Amino acid sequence: MSTMKWKLTFALVAIVLTCLVPTLAFGQDSVLSVQGSGSYDIGYYVNANMGFPDAQLHVTNPGSTGGFGSGDPTTIKGGDLCANVYVFTPDQQLAECCSCKITPNGMQNFSLNNDLTKNPYTPGVQHSGAIKIVASFGGGRRGAGLPPTPNNATNSDVKFCDAGSDYWPSGRLESWITHTRTLGVALGAAYTVTEINFQDAQLSYSEMKKLEQQCFAITADPSLGGNGSGAGTCNCDPKKGF
Repeated sequence: MSTMKWKLTFALVAIVLTCLVPTLAFGQDSVLSVQGSGSYDIGYYVNANMGFPDAQLHVTNPGSTGGFGSGDPTTIKGGDLCANVYVFTPDQQLAECCSCKITPNGMQNFSLNNDLTKNPYTPGVQHSGAIKIVASFGGGRRGAGLPPTPNNATNSDVKFCDAGSDYWPSGRLESWITHTRTLGVALGAAYTVTEINFQDAQLSYSEMKKLEQQCFAITADPSLGGNGSGAGTCNCDPKKGF
C-alpha cells in the first residue's frame, strides 16, 4: 500500500474514533430521566432540629403509570410507585434514605425533624441539606435489601420498595416542602412558613447508581455487606401509602 493510501486510511480511522468517543462517554453515563419527567425531583431543607416549628414534606402519586394499585402495603402493582428518598447534609454526605410506597392519588407526608433527620447515619445533628426523590416501580427484595447490579429487574418481577437496591426511574411523583424561617417580632410574628415545589432534574446513570449503592451500604444487613445498624433509615408510614 502506498504512503498516500496509508495516510488516508489512518485519517479515516482517526475520524471514526473521534466520533465514537462522545458516544462511548455518553453511553457510560447516559441521562435516565430528562428534566420535566417528574421521576427525579430535588429540593432542600433548612432549620431542622433548631427549635423552629417543624417543616413538612408531602409526596403525591398523580397516577402517571395507572389509576389502580395494590391494597397490600408491601406489593407494588399497576399505578403504585415507590418514592426513593435520599436526605443529604450540605457537605454531600448521605445521612438518611428510605423508600415509601404511594398508590395512585395517595400521599406520603414526612416530618422534617421526626421522619427525615432524626436518625442520621452521619455524625452530629442535621440542620440543612438537599433531599432527592426518585420515582420507581420498585426494586430489590423486601427485608434484607439487594446489592445494586445493572438491569437485574423489570416491571414484571419487581415487587418491593427499596432505595438501596437496583431499580429504574419510572412514573411521576409530585413533591412539596415547607420552609420555616425567622420573620422577626417587629413584623408581628416569630416565624414565617413558605411552601415550594421540588424541582424536576436530569438523573444520570452514575448518580442513580451512587444513590443506590450509598443507601445499600447504610441500610443493608451486614451479612450482605451493609452496615445494618438501623442508623440512616428515614421513616415513612406504610399505612399512608395505600
